[in-house]
Amino acid sequence: MHSLLLTITKYSYFEIFIALGLGIVGLPVPDETLMAYSGFLVYQGKLNYLYTILVAFSGTSCGITIGYVLGKTLGNPLIKKYAAKMHVNPDEIQDAENFYNRYGRFALFIGYFIPGVRHLTAIIAGASLMPYRTFALFAYTGGFLWTITLVSLGY
Repeated sequence: MHSLLLTITKYSYFEIFIALGLGIVGLPVPDETLMAYSGFLVYQGKLNYLYTILVAFSGTSCGITIGYVLGKTLGNPLIKKYAAKMHVNPDEIQDAENFYNRYGRFALFIGYFIPGVRHLTAIIAGASLMPYRTFALFAYTGGFLWTITLVSLGY
């Protein structure tokens, strides 16, 4: 983690974008620490607040969109293909999809603030075939609020 923070200091905006995008997809990137450290660099005058927010939000948005696409293209077919081997019947799959379609948008919005959850919400949204517009509205709004909050806390 120490080397990641040194790299961010050196490459700044590009590194923030890449690290957050990969972190949201699920790679082991300390997202909260990265955002707070970015806010601290803003405080020190090494980064611009508005640019940092925009770059961090862009990286986060790319990462969560990749998760959604992976869930939509791979998740649902894999679940249906291997459901019987996992002892899951089609009614249970439909119940899970219905539950997520009813409450998933709130999980997308709030899930950013819960480590581990933010990595899964997009994949589950895609796998449950949530419409992209619904996904985008709640995922990107939550991501923007999460970005502003953590960068501001670091500042």
